[in-house]
Amino acid sequence: MARLSDEDLITELKKRFDATKQALYDVKMVTSKLEEVNKKLQTSEQIKSNFISHMKNEINNPLTSILGLSEQLKSGSMPPDLILAIATSIHSEAFSLDFQLRNIFAAAEMESGETQLQVSLTDVLTLVKDAIDSFRHLIDDKHLTVTFTEKKNDDDQLLFKTDTEKLSLILTNLISNAVEFNHENGAIKITTKVVNGKLNIKVKDTGPGIDPEQIHVIFDRFVQLESGVRKSHKGHGLGLSIVQALVEMMEGNITVDSVAKGKGAIFSVSIPEVETNTEAAAFSVDGNEFFFDDEEVKAF
Repeated sequence: MARLSDEDLITELKKRFDATKQALYDVKMVTSKLEEVNKKLQTSEQIKSNFISHMKNEINNPLTSILGLSEQLKSGSMPPDLILAIATSIHSEAFSLDFQLRNIFAAAEMESGETQLQVSLTDVLTLVKDAIDSFRHLIDDKHLTVTFTEKKNDDDQLLFKTDTEKLSLILTNLISNAVEFNHENGAIKITTKVVNGKLNIKVKDTGPGIDPEQIHVIFDRFVQLESGVRKSHKGHGLGLSIVQALVEMMEGNITVDSVAKGKGAIFSVSIPEVETNTEAAAFSVDGNEFFFDDEEVKAF
C-alpha cells in the first residue's frame, strides 16, 4: 500500500471534511423542508377544523331559525303583518342556507375532480339580472344602490357559449361579496360586455377595500381576512376560492383592484367563449337548459 504524503493526506482529509459538511447541510435542508411541510399540514388541518366548526354554525343557525319561525306559523292565527315578517325571515334564512350549500357542493365536486363544463348558449343579461334579484332582500336591508351596465347585441341580447350554471355561481359569489363587504347606503356597479370573443364582467363595490398585500390571500380556500372575535362578516372563506377555480376551469382569469383601504374593490373576470365543433343546441337562462333551433333562439 502506497504511503500518502503529508500534502496528499491533508487533501484527502479536506475532501472528506467537505463531503461531511455537505451531507450535514443536506440533512439540515431536508429537515427544514420536512418541518415546513409539517407546519403547513398542521395549519391546513387547523384551518379545515375551524372551517368545519364554522360551517356547522352557518348551516345550523339558519336551519334552527327556519324551524323555529315555521313553528310559530303553526301556532294559530296571527296578524297579517306578523305573518309577513315571519315569512320574510324564513325566506332570508332559507336563501342563506341554500347559498352556503351550493358553494359547499361546488367545492366538493371540484375537490373530487367531478366537475365538467356543460356548454349552452347563455343569456348573460338575464343571468345577471336574476342574480341581482336573488340578493334583493340583502341589498334593500343595507340600502345599497345597484347599477347594471351591459353592452347588448343588435337584438338586445347578450348570448354567449359557456357553462351557465358555473357562470351563475361566479356571479352570485361576486355579488354576495360586494353586498357583504359594503357600507350602509353604499353602491355596487356591475358591467358586462363581450370583447374579442371574451365575456368581461366587473363588479365594483364601495366597501372598505382590500390591503394590496393581502389580495393574494382572499382566494385561498377556507381563509378569511377576518377571524375569531374580530370577525364581523358572514361567510366561510369558500366563495372567492370557488370563483377563482371556476374561472380557471373555464380558461379565464380574475383580477382584483383595490387602490387603497376605504376605496372599495373591483373584481374583474374575463372568460373566453367555449369553442365547439358544432353550434350549441342548448339555450339556457338560469342554468336550466332548453333546446331550440337557431330561429327560436333569436326570437326568444
